[in-house]
Amino acid sequence: MNRVCRPFRRRPTIGVVIRSLPLTIALLVVTMAPPVQAEPATAGRLIDRVVAVIAATDARGHRILITLSDLELEARIGLIARGAAMAADAPLPPDTLGATLEWLIAEHLVLSEAEQLAVAVVEPAELAEALDSFREQLGEAAYERFLQRHEVTEGEILRVLRRRVAVDRYLASRLRLGAVVSDAEVRAAFNTRKAEFGDRDFPEVRDALRAQLELHRREEVVGTLVQDLRSRAQVRVLQAFGERSGGSQQTPREAP
Repeated sequence: MNRVCRPFRRRPTIGVVIRSLPLTIALLVVTMAPPVQAEPATAGRLIDRVVAVIAATDARGHRILITLSDLELEARIGLIARGAAMAADAPLPPDTLGATLEWLIAEHLVLSEAEQLAVAVVEPAELAEALDSFREQLGEAAYERFLQRHEVTEGEILRVLRRRVAVDRYLASRLRLGAVVSDAEVRAAFNTRKAEFGDRDFPEVRDALRAQLELHRREEVVGTLVQDLRSRAQVRVLQAFGERSGGSQQTPREAP
């Protein structure tokens, strides 16, 4: 089971970076279900524990177990990839783990869909580029310390990066088909919301307005996809983190 920088003048905090995660992550997070009570933990000292179980509806009928160590590793990799090198060693706030669990569940479901459609292949060059970028964020010495401190291998890092590259590519293909905003839609939005722009003319706000509409459209496309995948899967969240995640047994309709 998986154990599952460039220099900055002013390094962002973990809280800031989790709010500026890549588009894929940010869009997946908005689709998550409202929090419910988590199942009570058993007494005793645990080295690791399962925090979520995913049963996708693919032909293999396989289950995915997400452990606390998986979750922490995923959170650290995601934050480091966004420039927060301090996440290699810093304590992870509950809200960060909660957001990570939400998008990690969604990523696994999207990957399962991509695999069924045979579009989840990641070329070696793409994977090597993703690994090089990750290592560069930390620097070579810090990267080796990261592996040792968290007792992970480079192969485990590669598995995480491979999934993310595959999911990003699949979502990009879905967005190319369903997230296009026409000139007529931009004009119509300007006419409807003209009061917001004061005395600025349409050419002055067109590009910014188009970007805003495209972001909203992407959120709708990805949100609809993830909700559909969760409606056909069984997801059981066993531990809540922060305010966003948690659940006893989530039915397919409850699951985001």
